[in-house]
Amino acid sequence: MMTTPVYESAAPLPVAAFANDVETASRVDVGLRRFLASDAVTVVLYDDLETVLGEAAARLSLEDSAVISDRLRNVAPTLKDVVERLLTPYPPQMDAVMDRSSESPGPNDTYGHLVRFASSILTVLDLMGDLAELREGAPS
Repeated sequence: MMTTPVYESAAPLPVAAFANDVETASRVDVGLRRFLASDAVTVVLYDDLETVLGEAAARLSLEDSAVISDRLRNVAPTLKDVVERLLTPYPPQMDAVMDRSSESPGPNDTYGHLVRFASSILTVLDLMGDLAELREGAPS
């Protein structure tokens, strides 16, 4: 036997209270922007940048450089999409990231290319400011 709901006897749905002020709208906007940025700005990205550019950075092997370059190339289009949505005006520094992501350096310039590529990404993250900061429990 099939049960049919009787709408007249159903309890009314509660209406959620909401805030309609600038401060709340601003917090929601920043939260949504950070959420969008988290698609590209991950712990892995920052770990790779630290490996290449950090204080303890050492010259990487060709193999390690290629692995990190591949990861940076994979994140570059997502970062571009995020930057296009979040930064106005669109920063020309993002074009440098995309240019470097399409370069194929020779074996003698693999590491130098990786340093330039990582530096260009870090520049864009700096332009993003607070939006590029990782939160506790951020996705990796």
